[in-house]
Amino acid sequence: MADGNIGQQAASAVDAKIQEFQALQEEIGKSNHKLGTLMAQRNENELVKQVSGAVLSLAGRPAPLSYRHLIIAAQELDICQLEAAEGKDAVIFKQVGPVLIKNDLSEAKDTVEKRLEFITGELKKTESFIQTKETQAQELAQKIQEMQMAMQRAAVEAAKVAAAQQQQTA
Repeated sequence: MADGNIGQQAASAVDAKIQEFQALQEEIGKSNHKLGTLMAQRNENELVKQVSGAVLSLAGRPAPLSYRHLIIAAQELDICQLEAAEGKDAVIFKQVGPVLIKNDLSEAKDTVEKRLEFITGELKKTESFIQTKETQAQELAQKIQEMQMAMQRAAVEAAKVAAAQQQQTA
């Protein structure tokens, strides 16, 4: 009976480690999702940065079609009107709630730069967190494997002892 109880305790310990491993895997999955979101935000802000630089470089010249497509794609800086063809500065609006407010281009560029710095910092933190959790998961997987192998060895030994006892009684 005591051997069965020890086996149950070992199995319970392995089950607890497996649940811990699954929780780590779930954390890693959520962090990978967050990482993907941050990368998309970084790419979007890089695009906005390129667009705002293109708007400044137009300096009264008509915008080529590719610039217009980039401007339309720039969701963060909702550039509503580009009057470069008429020699006027581009008008930039930012959305605050349901309202569009006129925004200075240099202020918008500064905002994008700060956002990029923040996103880059968050990316580094998230990548570091994922790496740490993956290392923990690998170590835990190794521990689980060792525990399972020890249980198998114990089961083989118990079977040998039971077989030896049965031969002695026979």
